[in-house]
Parts: sequence; C-alpha cells; structure tokens
Amino acid sequence: MPQTKKLTVEQVIEARLRYAAGEQDFKKLAEAYRISPSTLANAVQGKTFKDLPMPPRSR
Repeated sequence: MPQTKKLTVEQVIEARLRYAAGEQDFKKLAEAYRISPSTLANAVQGKTFKDLPMPPRSR
C-alpha cells in the first residue's frame, strides 16, 4: 500500500488562504506541500477538513 502524506491543520489553512489570494494552480500548490493535486484540491475546497473555516472568497 503506498504511503500518503497528510496535511496538518496549519498547512490546510495556509493553502486555503493562498488559494483565496489567487494561487489557484492546484498542481503548483500541491508541489509546495509535497502532496497530490487531488488531495490539495479536496482540502482547499472543503471536501476534507470540513471542520476548518473557509476564507472569504475574493471578488
């Protein structure tokens, strides 16, 4: 079974803030945290870590 890297609460909040600020390339963000783009996308979009707050959307 392949080992998966997990995100910390702090990393999820940071990634969500970076995404909200305009860094919307999941592949590049995922590389920064050394995880798969799909894992990052799920965390940033609130599909995982549902108990953490979502940042306000930029306009």
